[in-house]
Formats: sequence, C-alpha cells, structure tokens
Amino acid sequence: MNRKATERVYRARLLVVVILLTGVAAGCAHRLHAPMQPDGWSAQPIVIVARFAPDADLDPATGTPVGDEGYYLYILTETANWDFSEGTSLFFSIWQRPWAHGWIILESPRNRLEFGHTGDFGRENPRYHEGVMQRIRDGDPNSIAYLWQMMSDGQFQIGKPNRPPTFVWRMPITRRRYQLIYEYVMQRKYDQFGVRTNNCTDMVVETAALAGINLIHRIRLTLPPEGKFWGRTLRVWTDPQYRILEFSTPEVLEVDLRQLAQLGIGSDATEWYLALKH
Repeated sequence: MNRKATERVYRARLLVVVILLTGVAAGCAHRLHAPMQPDGWSAQPIVIVARFAPDADLDPATGTPVGDEGYYLYILTETANWDFSEGTSLFFSIWQRPWAHGWIILESPRNRLEFGHTGDFGRENPRYHEGVMQRIRDGDPNSIAYLWQMMSDGQFQIGKPNRPPTFVWRMPITRRRYQLIYEYVMQRKYDQFGVRTNNCTDMVVETAALAGINLIHRIRLTLPPEGKFWGRTLRVWTDPQYRILEFSTPEVLEVDLRQLAQLGIGSDATEWYLALKH
C-alpha cells in the first residue's frame, strides 16, 4: 500500500471517528457534541487535518504504526464524564467532578517512565471552577473570563498520579522517537498551566505528535451571554471575545483513543496497567 492509498484509508477512518464524536455512537460520545441551541450554546470537538505525520513509521501493508522491539508510548486518561450537551449540565458536571487528567508512559527495553503536567492547585489563586463561581457571585459582567487566566502553579508530574486512569492506549514507537519524546519531556517548561493552552492534555498530544500521530483532543464551546443557575439568570459574558472557548480535554482525547484502538491503531492497555504493581 503506497502513501496516498494509506492516507485515503485513514481519511475514511477519521470520518468514522468524527461521526462517533458528534453523536451517532452510544455511550458518552454523544455528550461531547451539542448543535447550536436557542440560548446560544453549542459544543463541537475540533477535527484534525491528518491522522499521521508525513514521516510517521507505518507498516506499508496495513498502514498501522510500527516501532522497534520494546519501545512504546502509552497515553493514559482519567475522564470525569463532563456533559457538554448544554451549558447548565456542563457547569454542574464540572462542579461535581472538576478533576480530569491525561499523562504518558515511555517504555524501552530497560525502563518504564511515567510523566505528566499538573496544576491549578488553588494555592495562589482560586481554582478555575471556583474562580468562575466567585465572579458570578460578585456580579462580574464577564465571569467566564477567569478561564482565560494562566496559572503559575504548574508542576512536572513524575510517576503514577494518585488516581487510576479510565483508559490506557499503547502505540509502538522507534528508538529514535523514544529519544525525541524523552528529550522534549525533560526540556519542556511546566510552571505555567491553563485551561485554553498548556495543560495536561496539551502535553500529551505534543508528545504524541513527536511519535508521528495526531490526536483529536480539543473542543469548541459557544457560550450564551447568560445562563440560569439555581433558578437565577446570571451573566456569563458581556464582551464578545469570551463567546467562544476552545480547549484541550481528556474527555475528547479518550473518545479518540478508544476509537483508534478499535480501528487497530495502537491498542487498549487498560487492564495491563491496572494490574501493574507500582
């Protein structure tokens, strides 16, 4: 199978993923998509242009990733089942379960290294969901603008976090890719942490890109200027620059990873990871 034929196959597979993301699939996938509603709310996962980098290491017969013996990239996600179907449902689901996470494992024949990017601890400033709530209580005309701030409490996560993943995806990589990812992880800056950029999911997809694969991980929310919470009408934004919010999230990433595993691109390693003695 030549490069053009392989690309056609994966464009077709990508279309399947997009359909599943936008609501045809059963389970949690439909909660990631909401068409434009009368109040101005909508949610739409952001589609990638190409699944693989031009220099991706693919089996010429199957078009699936290949690597050197013993070298793997694992991507781990812990989702919180946020409900993007409407603004109120998302608000309450985040308030009840504000923590979601994504991180990686690099494996070679000699060792297995687990890394991530954490932040938003609320030490210097209120955590994002708490800051928005406080601005709503204060009557801020642009309460949602708190999500545009960058936190300075980011940290480099080394080792297993204190909660299990909901999905683990494994992809073979070459020794060269392993070294590229390792050097990137070690040189990357982790002190800044944000909702819209530079968060745990961004770190994960950046390493995946170095492995030669592009992942669907971002969502675009169109926000109504006001919403009803606890029977009250509250202002969300006045300045139209806050009407659209785009960000990376494990909620979208995990759906993509599960579909990749079903398509034979990488594999599901969740049971293997949960059985490990850390």
